[in-house]
Amino acid sequence: MLYDFTREENHSILISSHIVSDLEKLCDYIAFLHKGKLLLFEEKDRLLEQYGVIHCTEEQLSKLASDTVIHIKRTPYGAEALVKREGIKDFQVSPVTVEELFVQMSKEAEE
Repeated sequence: MLYDFTREENHSILISSHIVSDLEKLCDYIAFLHKGKLLLFEEKDRLLEQYGVIHCTEEQLSKLASDTVIHIKRTPYGAEALVKREGIKDFQVSPVTVEELFVQMSKEAEE
């Protein structure tokens, strides 16, 4: 019902939820607040186009621009990094879900 309502251009709904899968289905724009700080506000489709995940070695990771890498998860086999796609060349960038993006951004904000 909410989805059908919001498909008309002159209708809007503000949803506050921790159930990210619902937001991903319903929302055109997403704002992410973490501990009172606005970490992002973006059109959902643009958000999914803008960010991705790469798998690489520590050496490859060290060559990336620091403003390109949002969060790093180190593993015994290398690193998994949440990145801004525009700064990435020579890597296969995997898609990221809004939930994965929120989890990684909140971890980065904690550090």
